[in-house]
Amino acid sequence: MEENNWVIELLHDRGTHNHILIVYPEGHRGVSGLSQGAKEVVREMNDAQAKPKNIMVAIKNKFPDEHPNMRHIYNFKEKMRREGSEGRNVAEQMLHLAREHDYINWVSCSDRTSKVINRAFLAHPAMVEVLRTYPLVIGLDSTYKTNRYGFPFLEIVGVTPTNQNFLIAYAFMKDETAASYRWVLQKLKLLLGEGVIPSAILTDKEGGLMRPVAEVFPNSRHLLCTWHINNDVEARVSFLCNKNKDVGRAFENGVWKRIIEASNVEEYDRAVASMEDRYVRWQSVIDYVHNTWLTDHRQKFVLAWTNEVLHFGNITTCRVEIQHSVVKSWLGSSQGSLDTVFRKVHASIINQVTEIKNGLESSRRRHGALFKSYLYQHLVGRVSHHALELILEEHTRMRQLSTEVFERCGCAKLSTHGLPCACNIYMEVQGGVGLYLDLVHRFWRTLEIGDGADIPEFVEESAQVVELFRSLVDDVLARDIAVVRDISRIVHDELHPENAGFEEPEPNLTRRGRSRKQRNSTTRNLSFVEHVRNMGPRRSCDQGSSSMSTQQTRSSLGSYMSIDLIPPGFKEWLPQFMLQYIRGYCDVIPDGNCGFRCAAEFFLGDQERYGEIRSTLVGEINHLDLTPDFSSGYQSLYSSGFDS
Repeated sequence: MEENNWVIELLHDRGTHNHILIVYPEGHRGVSGLSQGAKEVVREMNDAQAKPKNIMVAIKNKFPDEHPNMRHIYNFKEKMRREGSEGRNVAEQMLHLAREHDYINWVSCSDRTSKVINRAFLAHPAMVEVLRTYPLVIGLDSTYKTNRYGFPFLEIVGVTPTNQNFLIAYAFMKDETAASYRWVLQKLKLLLGEGVIPSAILTDKEGGLMRPVAEVFPNSRHLLCTWHINNDVEARVSFLCNKNKDVGRAFENGVWKRIIEASNVEEYDRAVASMEDRYVRWQSVIDYVHNTWLTDHRQKFVLAWTNEVLHFGNITTCRVEIQHSVVKSWLGSSQGSLDTVFRKVHASIINQVTEIKNGLESSRRRHGALFKSYLYQHLVGRVSHHALELILEEHTRMRQLSTEVFERCGCAKLSTHGLPCACNIYMEVQGGVGLYLDLVHRFWRTLEIGDGADIPEFVEESAQVVELFRSLVDDVLARDIAVVRDISRIVHDELHPENAGFEEPEPNLTRRGRSRKQRNSTTRNLSFVEHVRNMGPRRSCDQGSSSMSTQQTRSSLGSYMSIDLIPPGFKEWLPQFMLQYIRGYCDVIPDGNCGFRCAAEFFLGDQERYGEIRSTLVGEINHLDLTPDFSSGYQSLYSSGFDS
């Protein structure tokens, strides 16, 4: 440096670099990053709940000369989240967003001294309006792996006349105790109003949910999901019968199906008696069925009783399971915070509202070719397409019943769906006048959201609530200033929970039982029935022997059980001279084909191939020179209902 001036001296003709030259710009912080235009793309697509990988593709297509990487997108998303929070914590931000979008929400803490949220209930205002229009059938179920706190995520789902689901509300709960479920159901009742009684509430047999449903909605019929029940019965019977999956499936599809599909009490009693007679050797199975399901809960799932309930065809919680799948497709990760989950569920609700309105308008405007008959002339455009399809099915059933329509109708469609049954349709067809609207329940005729909320009961109740609140305000103002101050604080915290200082729960850092690779996965864990179905085949029913002795016996006899394990009473039926030659036995499935199964097990090594034995026997009989009486007798015995 000379006279306070810098002098630059070039060492070589072309100069040198003191670092390696850039090969891939995407990995260099100095030349990669998001331009202002790319940031706008990230902002817009993030608002649309697009995944980072999809945002990256959009940026690459729109700005091919730029070189951002995924970390730039993640960093900018986090920066936007911090800017949007404006210093609020996660819990306060969720409540702020709820207030911003006019949600109806309640939160609770474990005690008065704590501000950590242990329950939160949120309902979108549009979905509340849909609920008050269609409040008759409600399903509830919890799902898991949706948030980083490990809280169960309870979804409350309704159904529209167009056979579409809608998410009434959802709740974060610290646990699944009766207290938590009771708190949620009480908030649901506030949404409905005191004068509104759902006709059916659908759940699975969750222990903490059974009593709160009966307490909060004593006048509603509580139905249990038949899909969950069937799975549990199959799994438990398989487990009780030495993990024999074939026995479990045969039980579910045989005697159990006849029990739950019994259309009247007499048929139900016969089905139960048949089960007890056929499975008399397996007392543990009979005890399980009675103690777990039939004694206390048969009115909640057997058709003889559920056919008296207006449930519009909803006898499972599959709608709620579908809603679980929809929400998880939006979440994308099981590690979302309260505000993140809120944003994504809110986006899914907006999409759902659009679909519901589209379905309702289609029923109002579009008339299918199947319904141009005079029979539907008073209904098209005034009831939903789904209702018309159900009536069409019942019309087809009426034709099948023919002249026995009045004796065999049963009128189940009228009592469960609020739609004309086969005998109703028959009378209208005979009269040649078609079906009128008064034969269709109001639910199917309400094709405009808010129409149901304008009925006099709602209007009268709203006026009464407002009048009661005004009287309470006057009462509070007449009290001492200290009382006014305390009640003002309570009301303020209820109206502005985002300013009440609530805090998010502690994240659940437990990784036990979950692979590190699946840490962010929202995929549910396998259920008991799925574990049973994934087990290896077992052949015989456990009659009290230990699992260890059973395994030892199988190791020496293959798929057969030791002769020592034959149930008491059955060994005496065998000729005594044969016992010394018998090394083991196989107890085949008692489904009416047990004789053929025995032959298939012995000759073919697989009782499931009993059809081949039966077919061979029929073919043999056809070639024998038998008298007509013997031939026809054998044919009717072995080939009835079987295609030889």
